[in-house]
Amino acid sequence: MEVLVSFFIASCLLTLSPGPDLLMVMAKSLDRGRSAGMYFIAGLITGLCGHTLLLIVGWAKFIGERPDIVMGIKMLGCLYFCILGARAIYKEFKAPKHVFIEQKKFRSDYKQGVLMNLLNPKVTLFFWLFFPGFLFSKSWSIVSQYIVLGSIFLLQATVIFSVVVFFSGQFQHFFSRFRFDFISGVLWIILGIYMVLP
Repeated sequence: MEVLVSFFIASCLLTLSPGPDLLMVMAKSLDRGRSAGMYFIAGLITGLCGHTLLLIVGWAKFIGERPDIVMGIKMLGCLYFCILGARAIYKEFKAPKHVFIEQKKFRSDYKQGVLMNLLNPKVTLFFWLFFPGFLFSKSWSIVSQYIVLGSIFLLQATVIFSVVVFFSGQFQHFFSRFRFDFISGVLWIILGIYMVLP
């Protein structure tokens, strides 16, 4: 039990540490409200489920031992995020402003959250390096323990991100005067560059 408590605390601290996930959750919520933020969170959590599955089937270790695959995923992610950033900046200066947000846009937020996680091999490698240090039972199979650890990580990430969305949504009206399409675009491009850094 002590190992699981330690894992929970470490996971919360990692989720709360300033990083691209937390920044993008805040940006989405401040830009377009809580609904957009929650759809984005759902995408992030789906991506984390994918990384947990990759860890269970051994893919995380496989790509961790093959730098060429890691670099290929990084380049793909960098390209995708830079395109998102360029589109957001273009929208800020060229595209007409729309008052109503369509459900289709929320689906786009979900997709962005999923791809933001799945196209980031650093998350895969993090799971591979972080989780084994918190295996908690000699009688349980490793797969079962990874499922428990993954569930704990997903639960705390969902709660923390949801709290961030709630409080960010409180300030949406105040921040609505800022050019959030431009800010989001810059964040996407920074994330893309971050992807290819060592």
